[in-house]
Amino acid sequence: MRHASVGRRAFMLVGIAVTLGCGGGSATGTDGGSPPPPPPPPPNSVSVTNNTFTPGNLTVSPGTTVTWNWNTCSGGDQYGDGQTCVAHSVVLDDGSGSSSVQSSGSFTHQFPTAGTYAYHCAVHGTAMSGKVVVQ
Repeated sequence: MRHASVGRRAFMLVGIAVTLGCGGGSATGTDGGSPPPPPPPPPNSVSVTNNTFTPGNLTVSPGTTVTWNWNTCSGGDQYGDGQTCVAHSVVLDDGSGSSSVQSSGSFTHQFPTAGTYAYHCAVHGTAMSGKVVVQ
């Protein structure tokens, strides 16, 4: 009988130690539970959001391929149900390229030579515009 009693006590002590939180730490993180900052954008990329290209001006070297990534959806649940997405496009003013009008996805364009390449959204015109400076 005595061995069973010692085993139960040891089990209870382990249970108490676990309950009291051996090892510390909190489930919400060290800063009170705020979400981590978003990752930095990939190099040579532009984010297409609602009515804005970010960055508005991008400087790259000749031969660089720039990628525009659509991030225009808002609302909805964790599975994307009920989101509202806004369609935009990228139209290079010199006529060298353009994307379709879309609310998600990406568009890439290579800039082979030095110069300043202005672009705009076909839906929003010059109210939504940017530049790629190749030097």
